Amino acid sequence: MDISMRVGTPADMARIQEIVEQIWGIGSDFVMEEKYGAVGGERWDRWLVPKVMSRIWDEIDSLLVTEMDGQVVGFITHTMSGARRVGTIHYNGVAPEAKGKGIGTLQVERVLEVFREAGMEYACVGTGLNEGHAPARRVYEKCGFEPVMDYRTYSRKL
Repeated sequence: MDISMRVGTPADMARIQEIVEQIWGIGSDFVMEEKYGAVGGERWDRWLVPKVMSRIWDEIDSLLVTEMDGQVVGFITHTMSGARRVGTIHYNGVAPEAKGKGIGTLQVERVLEVFREAGMEYACVGTGLNEGHAPARRVYEKCGFEPVMDYRTYSRKL
């Protein structure tokens, strides 16, 4: 098993979208659909996938992809504030077939290196508190992140 990371390119976006479609059924759009049924008459992924992909395109200059045996199996994006010296991890995903192989940890550790090399003093990341986000929380805690604030999303049917 050969695992490597590289800078992402526009040619990777179709595969990244496949991964997003496979794994992102853990967020608030999915949970709202479970609670209320189809929101806007469409499945959760109709709303979420274009939003996530648009943001990943916006951050393509910071996109890193992870390959396993030549196949893209993960990705991560980030931003940095030079004035505040804070780096923030935004999107971090691993394909189901690569789960449990250390890909998520590898991606986070690489971005932490990027932050250090750029002179960042702090690193931040946000994630959900539901069971679907538990693997992400374990990766972040393994990489030394500590919780600083809980966040809750509220909704109601009108």
